[in-house]
Amino acid sequence: MITRSLKLSEALKVKSAYQPHLDGLRAIAIMGVLMEHLGLAMPSLLRFGPLSVRFFFVLSGYFITLSLWRMKSQMDACPEASMGCLGRFYLNRLLRIGPPFYLALIVGALFGVAEVRANFFWLATFQTNHYILHLGYWPNAISHFWSLAVQEQFYLFWPMVVLALPRKWFMPAMAAFILFGLGFRIFCITTNTNTLMRWVTLFGCFDSFAAGALIAYLKQTHLLDKIRLLPNAILSAIPLAAFACFFMGRALMTLPEGNIWLGFTETVDAFFLAWLLTVSLNGVKNCYANFLGSQPLVYLGRISYGIYVYHVFVIIIISPLLLSCGLSENHFPFIRLLILLCLTISIASCSWHFMEKPFLAWKDSLLSRDPQPVLTPLQPSSA
Repeated sequence: MITRSLKLSEALKVKSAYQPHLDGLRAIAIMGVLMEHLGLAMPSLLRFGPLSVRFFFVLSGYFITLSLWRMKSQMDACPEASMGCLGRFYLNRLLRIGPPFYLALIVGALFGVAEVRANFFWLATFQTNHYILHLGYWPNAISHFWSLAVQEQFYLFWPMVVLALPRKWFMPAMAAFILFGLGFRIFCITTNTNTLMRWVTLFGCFDSFAAGALIAYLKQTHLLDKIRLLPNAILSAIPLAAFACFFMGRALMTLPEGNIWLGFTETVDAFFLAWLLTVSLNGVKNCYANFLGSQPLVYLGRISYGIYVYHVFVIIIISPLLLSCGLSENHFPFIRLLILLCLTISIASCSWHFMEKPFLAWKDSLLSRDPQPVLTPLQPSSA
């Protein structure tokens, strides 16, 4: 019994090393979303909004897979605590995502955002993506919540994959998920299914999550560290191929609806984002390290979730006030953009310091308590 408790305590203490560069990448991703939703005109080959959302999916695939493997170690160390471990995982996810999300819904309802009031149940149960499918179009005020719904549905589904899948089958399974995501989108295009089906459903996002999970596998098995040992010719070719995927993804987005090649957009994006994550995990250097690790960028990355949750409501509630002052997308657009940007970041910053950070500290304290296995009559309490 003591041995099991010691093993469990050791498993609970396993933490992945903090990577400030990942927060820097999060900051760039959230700025891409902001520029898209604030209406900043960008050339099609530099349109980062959709790519940014996929980057958060790749990151989730990476971090959640590592988290589930740590949880699996806890379960192996103490099988009696398996249900408790799984419960703590779901509670962990809810306590991280829930507070800012539900606060945004309450504020939106109080400030008269009609789509929040009318569809509160859909939103509160993380079914926004299914509601969008039901509507058949993007509801402007709440459409950004589709990705949070997909993330939460991924959190519900992914433990069944990671906990049940033998490690030797993990890479083939991730390859299958990547092909499934691609095949699903191609199927939607060839059958003239609503465009939203391939975009907002979990099925259409599997390749992004699986790409992140695949990087987690390579990291866990130390194969990621061996990439730098490859021949120089291959090391030089990898970033070229990655940027080719980036520009290919941007070019594919310009194709007319119904073109089968549109289904490849998210897959080539996933390859580029997986490379970006790999480079960051292996350690960026020189000016890139200074840029991604800079304090302002890292801070923006830390509050990026709040920025994502609140930014659309800031635009909807504040834009009419700015319009009355003569600020619109056509008149003094950059002043309008700057005001909305500063307000969004300020609100997200307050949310981080006064709600999210305390909740995270409380969550870590709550979930770090060692679960005590239930003793059976054959297990003396002094064992």
